[in-house]
Amino acid sequence: MNIKLTIAYDGTRYSGWQRLPDKPTIQGEIEKALSKISDKEIQISGASRTDAGVHARGQVANFNYTGKVPADRLRISLNTMLPEDIYIRELEKVGKSFSARFSAKMKTYRYTVRQSKERDVFQNSYNSNCGHNLDVKLMRQAAKYLIGTKDFRVFSADEERVKTIRTLKSIKITKNKDMLYLDFTARSFLRRQVRMLSGFLIRIGGGRLEPKIAQEIFKGTTGISPVVAPAKGLCLINIKY
Repeated sequence: MNIKLTIAYDGTRYSGWQRLPDKPTIQGEIEKALSKISDKEIQISGASRTDAGVHARGQVANFNYTGKVPADRLRISLNTMLPEDIYIRELEKVGKSFSARFSAKMKTYRYTVRQSKERDVFQNSYNSNCGHNLDVKLMRQAAKYLIGTKDFRVFSADEERVKTIRTLKSIKITKNKDMLYLDFTARSFLRRQVRMLSGFLIRIGGGRLEPKIAQEIFKGTTGISPVVAPAKGLCLINIKY
């Protein structure tokens, strides 16, 4: 059976999604639990390789399963064995051709900023704290220049990647009291692209850059290098298939 998992996790204490030989990862923990349940090694394939400290509400993975535990009970068994900061939201049988990575049509990441001089210790691991209010109007003006099919090399940590052209479908910026949410939607993203876009928009909202710089930055003539926003503010919200 080809099994699809929809996963939520708090990435605070993990070295990212991808399996590593000597560090705790989300993929590693799920594979370890599955292998114990099945009495044999199982490897899963994830839709997105989130970085260390990044969270998810809708990460997706799939794997080939031939174990004895029925599929309808496998989710319960998995959640019993997994750490409390990893949770299997859904488990379902899918067709043989389904791939969590290659079948994905659209992904949405959310970057959360808390605008306050005081830190909330109970939410500090899930947002980037800003000590002053950001100008949402300026951020939205700049966001318009970032949407579309462009070479996002300047917003990427993939220095050796040859193809850096991506299509950013939308950037939605919303505010709820002191919380600011930046939602980025595209079929695929470059490494750290969303965190670099977020850091760039935060600088514009803080008055440190003009919105029109967002139009010029792709030409490579501004001399500006986008900063990488802290990982803890980023969450993989949803993947559409």
